[in-house]
Amino acid sequence: MRKKTNIQSWLQSLTIAATLAGTAGFCQAQTSITLSNDSSESPAFYDGGPTGATYTWQSTGGPNGGGCIQGVIDGVTTTEFDPSFNVSFNGAQYLQVTIQLMVDPSSGTTGTLGSGGYGNLQLALRDANYSWNSIWHGTIYPPAANGWVTYTFTLPNPYITAAHLQFQLQGGTYSGPVTIYIGNVVVSPIPNPWLATAFTDSSWGPTPDTTEDAPYYNPVTGAGPTSITPAGSWELQISDPGSYSWNQFGNGTIDTTRYQWVGFDVFLDGSSGSTYGGVQLLFFNNGWSGQTWVGSITFNASMVGKWTHFNFPSSASGVTACPQLVLQTTPGSDGGTDTTTFHIDNLVFWNNETKPKILSMKANNQAGGVRMAADGAGDQYNRNQLVIPSGSNVLNHFWINQTPATYSMTITNFPAPAAAPGFEGHFYIANESSVPGFYETSGSPDWNAADLVVFRVQNGTNGGIVSTFEWKTNSPNSNPTNVIYCALPNVTSANGTWTVNFSDNIHGSIIGPMGVVTNFTLPNISNDPNYTGNFTPAESLMYWGVFKNDVLNNGDNNGASFVLSSLLVTNAINGVLYNDNFPGIGLTANYPWRTSSNIYIQWQPYGIAYWLMWNTTQSGWSVLSTGNLKGSWSSAGVSYSYADATGTNTLGAIPAASLPAGNAGFFELMK
Repeated sequence: MRKKTNIQSWLQSLTIAATLAGTAGFCQAQTSITLSNDSSESPAFYDGGPTGATYTWQSTGGPNGGGCIQGVIDGVTTTEFDPSFNVSFNGAQYLQVTIQLMVDPSSGTTGTLGSGGYGNLQLALRDANYSWNSIWHGTIYPPAANGWVTYTFTLPNPYITAAHLQFQLQGGTYSGPVTIYIGNVVVSPIPNPWLATAFTDSSWGPTPDTTEDAPYYNPVTGAGPTSITPAGSWELQISDPGSYSWNQFGNGTIDTTRYQWVGFDVFLDGSSGSTYGGVQLLFFNNGWSGQTWVGSITFNASMVGKWTHFNFPSSASGVTACPQLVLQTTPGSDGGTDTTTFHIDNLVFWNNETKPKILSMKANNQAGGVRMAADGAGDQYNRNQLVIPSGSNVLNHFWINQTPATYSMTITNFPAPAAAPGFEGHFYIANESSVPGFYETSGSPDWNAADLVVFRVQNGTNGGIVSTFEWKTNSPNSNPTNVIYCALPNVTSANGTWTVNFSDNIHGSIIGPMGVVTNFTLPNISNDPNYTGNFTPAESLMYWGVFKNDVLNNGDNNGASFVLSSLLVTNAINGVLYNDNFPGIGLTANYPWRTSSNIYIQWQPYGIAYWLMWNTTQSGWSVLSTGNLKGSWSSAGVSYSYADATGTNTLGAIPAASLPAGNAGFFELMK
């Protein structure tokens, strides 16, 4: 169905039409994040410690014919592995994390006669401030672990925006050194449907019965039958008079509220007697605190000798962290005296799929580059950062003994002082040795670093613009202690190019869009023993960012943003460190930039006329356009889209070059 609205001008209004065509199939809200160690070491990998653990890239021996990461501990002084990855995703939009892991068979074990295996494995999801959100797996036992094994961690509720994944394999004292090998790490989005288990292996319960297997039908689309290999199902029996047999299964905590329905197939064995009985499904509550009844089935003669599918409400249970599911057998009219045999297969969670519609179209008022935004909540001190690429901290970004040096940034779409008083754009340079490693992608390195330089461009609270150059030394957990301040009361906008130049170690200048703002002189840092090593480290960090700085604390700056359209860093030793205007697609076209938040720091494409919003984040939908409903439809040129902050809508960028000719435009979604 198309919706038509007459319009007079592109500039005044736009017609939005949504054609919802095609059959919706297996869809995912996001794409998988694969941290591949097959052909080369993932740039996202970093040594999470502890001291004494070593990690080395091996070009062969990986699970897929390529390479892998080797980790080694002595098992006595060091009894823990913490391999880690920098990766940014919203946990509410992803289902599971998997890791391929193998333990060298010559490795030592823990416990009496190796009863503790290779120790316990867990995954920690960590946000930009390095919170610890653990997902437990348990003991890794030989010999199965001596081959490649895929370990699965289902993401629990409450969800976080993860900045790091840290795996931890830890035991007591080992009987000898331990060597592990790490293959691919994959973060998988929420599928619809999610075939949680087809009972083809014992990871969700007992060893499957391979003689009975149910064909799988997609409950969302009805597509099928599909034969899941290897064949298998779970055999259960009702044979204990008067009792209810308790059969627990599952692998990892599940948020059952993510899906409207849970279903499975039942085969009632042909040898079952006339008394039958039944089965009921229960969810263990959060933290194993009792069970919630989900639904029950009473067997009857029509089910004998065939597979029957049943669905029950899932989200209605309200169980957001179910550690295991339960299939409880229920005796029939004889109380369970006669044996009733049945099979369970294809446990699936799913949602009804609603075909999306276009919600709105807004003219693009932002230039291309990096959109730097403050959050929309009540944190008046919210800061978000674009961070140097992984591995770039081997550089010294300070100017000391590297002059002449230049730091330049061009900003656009900066809000007026009256609209966002105190709102700020900036760059930071921090001594890497004085910043805890886990603050590399933090939003607040300015507070945590002991040695820091800050350049700010800030809206005045009574109009005008303020620029400052600030620094501190040996002062962790504090604001900068030294400030060179320049008020520009007659400047009405921060838009333009701002440059800090150093001609030598102590002489610098700030050049704004209106020309030279101020010259300044610093202490003789390179020769002053009070500064030894503070601003001349071998490794340093650099950030470009946004500071809400809602000085009035009245919410004026909530959601305020600007666009960083280019940046340039040079010095006499390294030449050009960075020179980027962010041509896209994405932030990493020229450098593998990192962010403190993939929600508030986002690439902004060039040449975009409008943003189209539709009410799904499922993949597979394309945008078509036409200037005449009686004419032909063609691609609207939407090559870049992203999920909004709610995680429920998609924003798609329509290039000006792709707009239909004339003064009318119609758009549709098509799959």
